Amino acid sequence: MGKFKQIFFKSNNLNKGEFVYKNKKKIQGRNGDMYYIFFNDGVKSYRTCIDTTYRNYQNWHRFIQNAQPGDIAKGLVIKGNNMIDADSKPKYGGNLYSYK
Repeated sequence: MGKFKQIFFKSNNLNKGEFVYKNKKKIQGRNGDMYYIFFNDGVKSYRTCIDTTYRNYQNWHRFIQNAQPGDIAKGLVIKGNNMIDADSKPKYGGNLYSYK
């Protein structure tokens, strides 16, 4: 199986609560920095907004600092239409692009 087929297969067979990290956008907020973080579940795109002054930033700090495109985030909860709950606690689940 070629590299593209393996990546396509992995991205379309994610478990519930698993999302592929795409990118982040840092914005200067009124009280500090805010991050828009974008994910994909193989079908739809999702986003969340994390403010560095809110308590849930503790859950996301490590992920924001270390995430690379293609990283699989586990434990995320869908809150609404294309939104991920900012109170989710992301866990690293490997990288979509690293395969054997």
